[in-house]
Amino acid sequence: MVDNIKLSIIIPYFETYELTERLLKGLSVQTTRDVEIIVIDDGCNEERLDIFNGYMGIKIIHHEHNLGTAKTRNEGIRKAKGQYISFIDCDDTVTMDYISVLLKAIDETPTEVINFNWLDLSENVVIRRPCNPAMWKAIYRNDICPLFREDLEWGEEDVDFQLEVGKMETTYLDRVLYIYNSNREGSLFWRKTHQ
Repeated sequence: MVDNIKLSIIIPYFETYELTERLLKGLSVQTTRDVEIIVIDDGCNEERLDIFNGYMGIKIIHHEHNLGTAKTRNEGIRKAKGQYISFIDCDDTVTMDYISVLLKAIDETPTEVINFNWLDLSENVVIRRPCNPAMWKAIYRNDICPLFREDLEWGEEDVDFQLEVGKMETTYLDRVLYIYNSNREGSLFWRKTHQ
């Protein structure tokens, strides 16, 4: 880890360029020198992402082949230099104060895990302290952030990750910071639930 980077944001990318472009533009106006953003293109060879490489702390990494979400997130964890790690799915977005609120929480409440609220976009419902295995509802101290199990089926690696995180010291921010693009047609979740 590098002391001057407080937050590493990991974004696994897969076939959602327009949504990811919007996400990166929204993050770039918030980003400070305390933040790095690691976007890992998981086998899509999406060259349009390269316009963001090096801009406002954004790093673009391309996989030649699709390795899957768990391996892609793990690569991000291993490359992360920040004191804390956050995850954002490439088809979701965050609030315009996402970074500033999290940097303040890191300074004022440096626990192992910092949870926050999120908005379910399709239901237009705010979820507070959800019993949900999604890893994007919190940030995690880098030096103890668990890796995702790469031998599990889709979704199971998130549950396993949260079981490990559940053993850690946690703080809760009663703020909506994440906007979940739930049930987006064509998303991995949508494909799994509409087979």
